Amino acid sequence: MLKHNIDTEYDSWLLEQAQLLRDRNFQHLDIDNLVEEIEALVRGEKSSVEQFAYLIMLHLLLIEYWYEESEWNRNHWEAEITGFRLQLNNKLTTNLRKHLAQRLDFLYSKAYQAAVKKTKSSINGDRFPQERKYSLEDIIND
Repeated sequence: MLKHNIDTEYDSWLLEQAQLLRDRNFQHLDIDNLVEEIEALVRGEKSSVEQFAYLIMLHLLLIEYWYEESEWNRNHWEAEITGFRLQLNNKLTTNLRKHLAQRLDFLYSKAYQAAVKKTKSSINGDRFPQERKYSLEDIIND
């Protein structure tokens, strides 16, 4: 039987479930909550890789098209991209890579909108290309 409650002792509950799995004691697993937790993990990982790809594209747009600020901020933005790429590549699996490839157009549109909003007081937003200009390889690789 379960010794820990997921709602009040989450860490202990997780460790207990892991031990039950290791022991192949399947009849005592908290199946419904395990399924819910695994689905939440998948959503979180997808969200995380999407966020890093979005941030990389936003910073690439700023470097390439916001000439007025790029002179002063380029090194900072490039360092940010390096950090985002490192974190993204640490998370990428074959399935997450496929997911990200399917979401690139949507994520680019969000990065484009953010770039336009960020720069609207100093430049005309039509400077940024509306069609996605970065491939998955551009986002992942230096």
